[in-house]
Amino acid sequence: MKSAWLVGGALAAICVALAVYYLIPNIYHPFTSSAPTNSHLKHALVFLGLAVVSVVGARFAANTKRA
Repeated sequence: MKSAWLVGGALAAICVALAVYYLIPNIYHPFTSSAPTNSHLKHALVFLGLAVVSVVGARFAANTKRA
């Protein structure tokens, strides 16, 4: 299932881009409770974790056989 890989890869790329975005200091980061211009390591780690989960999920979805 090539579409599972494409969706998982696209989702992983978006999550990695958001992780890099939250690591850049001195720009506005929405959805933060502390100073919005600081870099946020916890947010970046969460998005990197979501990227890994999306790739692993795409791998499992690609291995399922159609009935």
